[in-house]
Amino acid sequence: MANQHNVSTLLGEQFFSKPAFPFHIHQYFISKEKPIPPHNHDFFELVFVVEGNATHYMENQAYPLSAGNVFIIEPEVYHRFNPSTHQDTIVYNVLFSKNFLGKELAILNAIPSFVNLFYLIPFLRKNASFIPYLPLHTSQKIEIERHLDTIHHEYQEQEDGFELIIKTRLIEILVLLSRYHTLNQSDNSVIMSDKEAIHSITQYLKEHSDHPLKLSHLGQTYGMSVSSLTAKFKEHTGKTLIEYKHSVQIQYACVELQKSQKKIATIAFDCGFNDISHFNRIFKKQVGMTPKEYRAIH
Repeated sequence: MANQHNVSTLLGEQFFSKPAFPFHIHQYFISKEKPIPPHNHDFFELVFVVEGNATHYMENQAYPLSAGNVFIIEPEVYHRFNPSTHQDTIVYNVLFSKNFLGKELAILNAIPSFVNLFYLIPFLRKNASFIPYLPLHTSQKIEIERHLDTIHHEYQEQEDGFELIIKTRLIEILVLLSRYHTLNQSDNSVIMSDKEAIHSITQYLKEHSDHPLKLSHLGQTYGMSVSSLTAKFKEHTGKTLIEYKHSVQIQYACVELQKSQKKIATIAFDCGFNDISHFNRIFKKQVGMTPKEYRAIH
């Protein structure tokens, strides 16, 4: 990984001209004479390779890119690009903050294939056999590029209602990429040990315990049947996937009950429970008392 002292950090405020609309898009030329040095940023970046070749370095791995490759880089990830030696590479850079999608992100999080693409892939990058970008087929590339062309035009012209068109098209792109990821998954299989797979899943659950847990999609991602995945997970952790997820959620709830004055129903929702009765039942099972009693004591 790049030395953090030699890495620049890009801030959203450098690109987002309107704080209420934290979004930016531009076509960028990765010049054959000039590499892009190591950097990270505090926003999400969607990169689509329009034409040319370059090498992308991320998580201490080098990945050759070509036209039709697309990937999402989440905040705080160090990466850099080396250009092709014989031609410039043209890419679309789409930058947006997490709160740009707002309520729409909650809807997207209910789509298993979106969760797979947007949240699970970052935990798979450390495995050398995993390709962290989505290589699109020709028809898929044409569809995504068409949407990006529209977004780019709307962003430059900024006519009435351009924000709605941009947000709608971006959501459509994310849904399409989620579908393409599922369709093309056999071309991008993951080869990792059971221990690596379980570690990846536990890290995902710790950081995204508020998201729906779809065993079938986890199984597809890691190349296991649901029965094999659940058996191996319990063998390595001593808990079922649901038990492990609940333990992470309740740990978060305990911290919030101690340090905040949020309503218990709000805390339950924040850690992924949509039913307060179910939250109370799981909390009491794990902690031995109700959330209200726990808050009174602590």
